[in-house]
Amino acid sequence: MIRALLMSSAVAVLCAGSALAADLPSAKGPPVYAPPPPPPPSWTGFYIGLNAGYGGDQVRYNHFSRGILDNSGSLSSSGFLGGGTAGFNYQFPTTNYVVGVEGDFDGSTVRATDNSPFGVGGGSIPNDTKLDWFATARARFGYAFGDILPYVTGGAAFGHVDQYRVGPGGDPFGNFSVGSTQTGWTAGAGIEYQVTHNLSVKAEYLHVDLGRQYYQTPGEFAFAPANDHSSHPTLNVVRAGVNWKFEWLTPPTPVVPKY
Repeated sequence: MIRALLMSSAVAVLCAGSALAADLPSAKGPPVYAPPPPPPPSWTGFYIGLNAGYGGDQVRYNHFSRGILDNSGSLSSSGFLGGGTAGFNYQFPTTNYVVGVEGDFDGSTVRATDNSPFGVGGGSIPNDTKLDWFATARARFGYAFGDILPYVTGGAAFGHVDQYRVGPGGDPFGNFSVGSTQTGWTAGAGIEYQVTHNLSVKAEYLHVDLGRQYYQTPGEFAFAPANDHSSHPTLNVVRAGVNWKFEWLTPPTPVVPKY
């Protein structure tokens, strides 16, 4: 009898304690909000930028007498380039593949200087060759590793090439400038890094071939019209650039309510 009474009292005390604990405030804090992970980097979008670098290679000269090659030679060229860039990239959804188009226009100080007394390539008057400006229109193909984009590129190249001489005195046959816009091709590779969602930096190499330019000096035009020259400039360009990408085609980041 006494044992049964004690057991009943213990059960009653336990039930009362459980009920009292249920009424006490919880020590747990509010649920922790976990923001969604940021979207993966995307290279899709239009961009503009600036670039600068150094270029040079060889200018190959030929001299023709009545259409027959009678002499040839080459000079080394070098100088700086710098200007603007514009382009568009598209990254295929759920993949790392990026394709794009890019164009640029650079001013140039690249020049080959002829110091020989009779001119490289058999000309009676030596002349220098200068690349006044340089532009490209290229396709790009890359494989993105998140914020890093290695790529290859290639397309058309354009440049204004000036053959000129500035000598002593005012001899109209010894001082001249003959220029033309040349068209050729370019190919190369580079790597670009997204510093932020909009800002990226890059470094690239391009080989440029501007084709062959035919020209006559004023003296040859007046006294030896059957003679002419040709020059064939090529360039190896190493340059760095910075680009700013616009978000016109980037979907907005979804808004997640906080509770």
